[in-house]
Amino acid sequence: ELMNEPMSIHRHEMFDTWRECTEAINAVIPDMSVSIADVGEASILPSWITKLTGGYMDISSDTETWIKKSKTVFYAWHYGSVPTNIKNMHAISQKWNVPVFGTELGCEEFEAAAASNISHSYWHYSAYCNTGPAFGNRSVPDGTFGACILGWGNGNSSNCINPKSTKSTLVLV
Repeated sequence: ELMNEPMSIHRHEMFDTWRECTEAINAVIPDMSVSIADVGEASILPSWITKLTGGYMDISSDTETWIKKSKTVFYAWHYGSVPTNIKNMHAISQKWNVPVFGTELGCEEFEAAAASNISHSYWHYSAYCNTGPAFGNRSVPDGTFGACILGWGNGNSSNCINPKSTKSTLVLV
């Protein structure tokens, strides 16, 4: 991911930037996968809009063509409501000819993505630290690791069901 949860209302410039970065990266590492993402990495476009219009509103036609032809780009997403976000991701994948990857998902999204055959990873970023009062005020920096900059313990993958369970929500598109 080039930028985590990009915040911009300038979709055209954002996607042109993803393209320029990907082209520069692929000039050095030809098979490196690089993400493109929408505002906040949210699943913001309803699937019916993507199916009807292609989802390329405010993206240059050159970049649209590049996305469809790219062999290294993937669409990264984090948020949305199940099943809407899953339907949106299937629509983008089909219309844009790109794999989609849920790069920061909680249990509900993780399980729905898994059941719908979408690449996914669980969000557990802030648990990788032991700095601060919640950990006994250890000596900094010798007795600690990580900054806990976004809090700690916000992810808890043990609350997710077993990936082989039949309880996952399969979303039909």
